[in-house]
Amino acid sequence: MSAHYKVLDSFKHGISHIECWDNGIIYFKTDDYSETLLEDSVFQHEYLKSKYNGKDKLKILVEPGNFSTITKEAREFSTKPETNKMTMASAVVASSLAQRLLINFIVNLTQKQSMKMKIFENKQKALEWLLSL
Repeated sequence: MSAHYKVLDSFKHGISHIECWDNGIIYFKTDDYSETLLEDSVFQHEYLKSKYNGKDKLKILVEPGNFSTITKEAREFSTKPETNKMTMASAVVASSLAQRLLINFIVNLTQKQSMKMKIFENKQKALEWLLSL
């Protein structure tokens, strides 16, 4: 399965670089050494709502920057079922053990929701998984 894509839309907001790809995936990359705050998570959610057509659930690829973190408030907001009901799947590329532990905690919080979430060590495998859904 080809994991090639064309960027249709790209912009920077706060700590996030956001792209929409021609394969339907929405990509979020946070800055290195950044902390995702509640207002960052709310903006990302509003952006996703603007891309949701009410029928086709979204596929999201998240790549946290090196040494990045997320506040408790942002984590709690991001794991609410109502926040994730428009998302089919979320693939997260975690480069460090600390990120994998944090993402694994979030995966456990969301596993009872309809959204699938999985951790990957590299972007290519994450992209292939999303495209296979």
